[in-house]
Amino acid sequence: MDTTNREGNDTDKDADKDTNKDTDKDTGQSLSNGFSNCTPLFWLATAAASVGCGFQHGYALAILGNTLPIIKNRFDVSDVYMSGIVSGNALGAILGAVLAGYAADRLGRRKALFLNSIFLNVGWSLMAGAPSQHFFLVGRVAVGFGVGAASVLGNMFLSEISPVSIRGFIGNMFTLAGSVGFLLSFALSIPQVIGHKDIGWRLVFAFPIPMVFFQDAVLIACPETPPYLASIKREIHGTLASLAKYRKVLSEEEVENVVYGEADVNHTGNRVLFLREILSDSGHRLALIIGLILHSSRELSGISAVYSYTLQIFEEANVSDPELGTVGIGLITVFTAGLVALLADKIGRRFIMISGLVVLIAAQISIGVSQTCYRTGKLLLWSCGGEWTGPVALVSVFVFTAGFVSSLGSILWIYVNEITAPEARGKTNLVCFAIHWGLSMVVLFSYDWIDKSLAPYTFFLFAGFLTLFLIVVVFMMPETSNKPIHQVCHELREQSKRWPPTVAFLRKCSTVHPSNDVASAKSQVYSTP
Repeated sequence: MDTTNREGNDTDKDADKDTNKDTDKDTGQSLSNGFSNCTPLFWLATAAASVGCGFQHGYALAILGNTLPIIKNRFDVSDVYMSGIVSGNALGAILGAVLAGYAADRLGRRKALFLNSIFLNVGWSLMAGAPSQHFFLVGRVAVGFGVGAASVLGNMFLSEISPVSIRGFIGNMFTLAGSVGFLLSFALSIPQVIGHKDIGWRLVFAFPIPMVFFQDAVLIACPETPPYLASIKREIHGTLASLAKYRKVLSEEEVENVVYGEADVNHTGNRVLFLREILSDSGHRLALIIGLILHSSRELSGISAVYSYTLQIFEEANVSDPELGTVGIGLITVFTAGLVALLADKIGRRFIMISGLVVLIAAQISIGVSQTCYRTGKLLLWSCGGEWTGPVALVSVFVFTAGFVSSLGSILWIYVNEITAPEARGKTNLVCFAIHWGLSMVVLFSYDWIDKSLAPYTFFLFAGFLTLFLIVVVFMMPETSNKPIHQVCHELREQSKRWPPTVAFLRKCSTVHPSNDVASAKSQVYSTP
């Protein structure tokens, strides 16, 4: 960097220095880290990425919950072909997640989101106008591609434009929008709304298309994310200009964290890392392992099966009105997602994740008990049949939903981006989401067979998986709330030096001095020719 650029940066920082120390009288936090310091463009960008990514994810996940029988009768397809349609979303999502990781690194988060819009619009259009089951299947896979890419890009974009102290809230906007999409997909597809004409279900599948156009319209005015410009492109002036678009006041603290703290936190020379480099580095490798554990636990919780086979699960447990039960799931999803968004930055990601997993396991066991008692009338030595199974199953699925949304359905989306350095973020998300959607496809494609083979004990299997994952999470998942990314990466690197790599509260570790990373990165940036 030449002398002129260095002096320009110093001048810019000095000019803002006095203003940057202002604090919010209500919260006591720096203005740069509060709601009040975010510009209207920031909130528009948050809304756009939420409905263009999160809403699409939730809507696509649940859209077959009520429409599955309609599609099956309309096109007269076999059970095997129907399983292909159900799992087609996950198949496309694997490809979308893999390519999104590369696109995010090569093109940037913003351009990759633009490109992904094509797949979403084409997919929804094919499903809505499908003349045969084959067109519908292709559309389902295309939407899956878009949803898989959106799950990577949307969370990355939201995490990277957010101030530190409200990163949990902003990140959970993806989940909240997905929950709204989930609710609307159920509410719009119940028989009382969709009707019996062919146009009804087609309009339901066309409903998300305007959301994608809204995202593209807003992104035109949005700059690339500051961490991408700082860590990958090494554009200091571009980073400051991007921050200025998203913040009313540029604070010295945030400039230090983003421009210098994330500039080269792991001393990689500010370039995108190859996967082999991530695997060979202990800090990056541990972040990847934790991400894989969380993503695997999400799909092995059985959530994809619950959302796609909701009616079947309710019917197997003697629920009297399963269609309205699905709407109840949607309402609980929205309420829980909103609650988590408000609490994520106050009580921490770790506490919410562990608490949600405990609730989730208890609900799975309860669903298993209700199904077993209804179908066999006996559980071990307990004669348990009766009309009570329906209400218990309904409440258990509601509790299951709340536990899932409060943990693996919300915290997961932002957490992997928080424990990963920018230069490793694309590839780490690529691997995590590829495994995520791969397991989703396996569960969706095989659920019907598993349920018939293990019925009525299927959910006991899922509860066993989650119990193992809960133990790992308790020992390995560090806290990330209200911490700059460079500090989280430093703490994770310290954790990776221990065996087993448990979190700090379980074993003594060296004191973390994230400021050293900032100072080191700052000197490297200024000394770069």
